Amino acid sequence: MSFKETDFPLLIKFLKTFMAKETDPILIRDVLQQLIKMYEDVPLYPGIVSMCLNTAVKETSPQDLTIGQKIYVRNREDCYHGTVVAKDADGVTIKGVKSVTSEDELEIGFKEMERVSFINEKVFEEIWPSLVFDKGKRK
Repeated sequence: MSFKETDFPLLIKFLKTFMAKETDPILIRDVLQQLIKMYEDVPLYPGIVSMCLNTAVKETSPQDLTIGQKIYVRNREDCYHGTVVAKDADGVTIKGVKSVTSEDELEIGFKEMERVSFINEKVFEEIWPSLVFDKGKRK
């Protein structure tokens, strides 16, 4: 059986589609953690994990939120994550808030940077150059 004949491509397809539509990095991280947890629960059935992941993220009306529920809120370009601790007719109070904001430009001093990372998009070229193919040339 080849990789293409397994259910793993379904997981990759889900991730590709999810990443294309979702902009909240906290939600993306938590969905990836859920994928890992689900796969650890049923490692022989990635197709089942893929099928279930399609409904793992649910949208709801703000009025339907319940106390104790972990939520992800998008407000224009800003994203918030936290746990609902109180609710009234006007809204909710969220505790343990993590926030992601969108800025056009930001000046930040080196002393303010605790950790800086980037994605190495040339990792195949550096570690395993034989895996690098010119996708533009087809025979």
